[in-house]
Amino acid sequence: MYVLVVRRSLTNIGGPVRSWGAPEPARALAECLDVKPVEKLPFTHGFHPYPARMHPETARRVIERFAPSGRILDPFVGSGTTAVEAIRAGRPFIGTDVSRVATEIAWARTRVWTPEDCRRIEREGRRIAREARTLKPETLPPWAEAERAWYSLHTIEEIVALKALIETVENEDVRRFLTVALSSLLIKLSKQESDSITAPARGFRPWPVGAARGMFAERCSEATKMLLLLSSDLYKRKIQAPDPEFRVADARTVSLEPTSEDLVFTSPPYPGTYDYTRQHRLRFAIIGADAAFTERHEIGARREFDPTRYAEDLRTCLRRMLPARLVILIGDGAEIRSDRLLRDLIAPLGARLTAGASQERIDRSFDRRGQRRHEHLLLVETVRPEVIHD
Repeated sequence: MYVLVVRRSLTNIGGPVRSWGAPEPARALAECLDVKPVEKLPFTHGFHPYPARMHPETARRVIERFAPSGRILDPFVGSGTTAVEAIRAGRPFIGTDVSRVATEIAWARTRVWTPEDCRRIEREGRRIAREARTLKPETLPPWAEAERAWYSLHTIEEIVALKALIETVENEDVRRFLTVALSSLLIKLSKQESDSITAPARGFRPWPVGAARGMFAERCSEATKMLLLLSSDLYKRKIQAPDPEFRVADARTVSLEPTSEDLVFTSPPYPGTYDYTRQHRLRFAIIGADAAFTERHEIGARREFDPTRYAEDLRTCLRRMLPARLVILIGDGAEIRSDRLLRDLIAPLGARLTAGASQERIDRSFDRRGQRRHEHLLLVETVRPEVIHD
């Protein structure tokens, strides 16, 4: 048996929260932001590692306090934390992201299936892991050869065998879910330092033969339990969850047709902090996604970060989110105070920063370890609807 450590989102939390603005929403935002780490993430929140995931309790509280009706929209859906909490609240949800890796993870995490369908994931995963023991590729396919340097040879061969067997599964939903399950293991099996740090790990020790197969079977068993918990939670609370909608799209151009009845709850890329395309580079081929599209449309990436371009891109996105009410989780980065930047960007759009809450974080990224920054949860409301479409 191979022990899989389920990564916790936002383990780097805590410390005093400073709130400001209109008293009632400021107090609510502070309560949403001031959450404690949990030992085990509930439901499907721990299924797939993802850099800078929002804490699920923050998502749950925001939806409860700021979305009494209407749809929930997320143009930067990432791994789908908001989506999971939206379906738990029984709310219609639309999420977009420039990465199909992200939307596939979000899709997998929001499956509300019957117990029998949930258990198919475990059965198929264990069957595939067994059959992969006797399947050794004569040559590596091009996608695997391109990433060969990031794995031990026997590990990449096991990944190739698992992927080939997954593709023979007839049921499309099961096939998609198993593909995401395999994706969740790639960084752990590779020489990459972590999901957030794309450099090769120092002191890398090769996994033993069979580790990839064993981890895959265990991940499918864990995923089955997570799915069962999610569907059971909805059943017990008599929640009829609409199937969420996910699109691969650029937040600067996507048309979600927001209304004043909707809540846009999202977390845009922090300025110059992450390179999602590079962090997920090993996953694109497994998912069958277009890495070039993601790299071309990624906003605020750390590589060659341009503060002026980032401000222009974020302003364009904000314009497309209005006139909905906006709750935005965003962090500082690249010497930019994101709360101040957002305040300046929305003023010409006929909107205002009604309230906010901020909490200090310690940066864990590769060359900024120990540096302090702030994360902000901000409420934006329209004051002059006629300005939005100028």
